[in-house]
Amino acid sequence: MQISIKSLQKREDPYQLFLDSLTNEETKRKYDNWLYRFLKVIPDELYQGSGQTPMCQDVGTLARCFVSLAKKDPDMAKNIIAEFIKEEKKLVAENKLNPNTVPNHIKPIKSLLDANSIPIHWKSLHKMYPREQQSNDRAYAKEELQKMIEVCSNITDKVIIQLFSSGGFRLGAWEYFTWKDVIFFKNSDGSYKGAALLVYQGDPESYWTFITPEACKTLELYKESWKSQIGKYPSPDDPLVKSVKYHGIKKLDMKGVRRRVDKIVTKIGLRPALAPGKKRHEVALDHGFRKYFNTMMRRAKVDYLDKEDMMGHSVGLEKHYERYNEADFERFSEYQKAIPFLTISEEEKLRIEKRNLEEEKSSIEKQIPKLIQESVERIKQDLLNQGWKSTK
Repeated sequence: MQISIKSLQKREDPYQLFLDSLTNEETKRKYDNWLYRFLKVIPDELYQGSGQTPMCQDVGTLARCFVSLAKKDPDMAKNIIAEFIKEEKKLVAENKLNPNTVPNHIKPIKSLLDANSIPIHWKSLHKMYPREQQSNDRAYAKEELQKMIEVCSNITDKVIIQLFSSGGFRLGAWEYFTWKDVIFFKNSDGSYKGAALLVYQGDPESYWTFITPEACKTLELYKESWKSQIGKYPSPDDPLVKSVKYHGIKKLDMKGVRRRVDKIVTKIGLRPALAPGKKRHEVALDHGFRKYFNTMMRRAKVDYLDKEDMMGHSVGLEKHYERYNEADFERFSEYQKAIPFLTISEEEKLRIEKRNLEEEKSSIEKQIPKLIQESVERIKQDLLNQGWKSTK
């Protein structure tokens, strides 16, 4: 192994440091566009005295100049960002920008400065953000998910719908999933109990969620379909879902997933043309699954902190001081409460409920002899306490 001078020189470039700090390709694309949008509105005059004035208007050059300015005068950099936020708020006031989008436009600026170790008092800037707007979009209804499964053209679509709705993860997670991210749990008879699913593997924001037995069975069928197409079962490092466009193994990325969901949702009539002046559909294409997951978990009365952890949310100090050993999957018992609610097929739901009742009945029957013995011993003790002699 050898460290090259060329690599070190590349690492000294402020814009390259920004790009290196972003692991997800889709995030990198968005952040790059949003950063460029910010950098383009900074007047050249502000760079005078910073040591670097932009010679051209490409994003890399502008980023280097802004970082140079921020290193020399952090307060000036903060004031520039503050003015940018004010301009964003004007767009919000004119109904040209959603207030919830403003923080997203500031994130790439923070990433650029953080990657170059430039301290800015972000708390004071966050206070300038416009008040967030409550989203009016709703979750998918179970009946709609059932229709989606009915119109699915192949097993790939079913995997997408069932994993999305029973795992509650964001669209970007599809960029990460491999087969080693799924750990199946089975009952004594070999049937599926559920599975743990690692979201954002290798990322600092990674976390565990779970999927239903229904989704496990579909994944098992998908694995067989994979073998019939490729000639072998998927390896642990293979993408969990592959693109159907290619003969080989190529990951179905988040754009591909979104396109497939869009086709399915359009088929069942949930994606009509937007009315004049309307910017959003009734159900967000991908986020509708996450809302469904959240709604079903609440209906199942799953512990709030466990639910938030399974959605990758940080709640106060809870994420920092982890209550569980993730490898033990102790949250699964809470998730099991929601499995009947998250199961799309009514037939599968009834099968799970029947099994749960049988297990509960079996557990009670096993306890009966012990309960009888305890009752006998308690009666004997009561009689002895009242002066009766023990007669065995």
